[in-house]
Amino acid sequence: MISSSENAPVIVAVDGSTPSIQALRKATEFAATLQTELLIITCWKAPEFYNDAVHSNAEIFEEEAKQQQATAIIKAFDSGCPVPARKRLTHGRPATELIKASEHAQLLVLGTRGHGEFTSLILGSVSLECIAHAHCPVLTVRAQ
Repeated sequence: MISSSENAPVIVAVDGSTPSIQALRKATEFAATLQTELLIITCWKAPEFYNDAVHSNAEIFEEEAKQQQATAIIKAFDSGCPVPARKRLTHGRPATELIKASEHAQLLVLGTRGHGEFTSLILGSVSLECIAHAHCPVLTVRAQ
């Protein structure tokens, strides 16, 4: 179901990569045009090959995601985001979390390649899955 709320945010996924920073800038333009809030989401998950001892220290991975998000915002906007924005960290598979969030969005904006395992793919597995299953329109921003 596509969100029909005019007040629904524009969502952008940020992982600290150059394409995600470009996606953040483009999402900000759309949020300004649509006169709505921007929701900046960074997904994190402990790598699956780590043992239970590392999983018990999950806050390390969450803190790293928080830093990636903060750094991306600084790189995108020298003086702060020019539109009203909220930040969210989510734990889980990025595609799953973004599809879930898209239920309440006007637009989902993604960079075409991030830090995933299959960085050699042209579009990226997260982008492909979101395009196929999101509940709102999806815009992918190519790296320049």
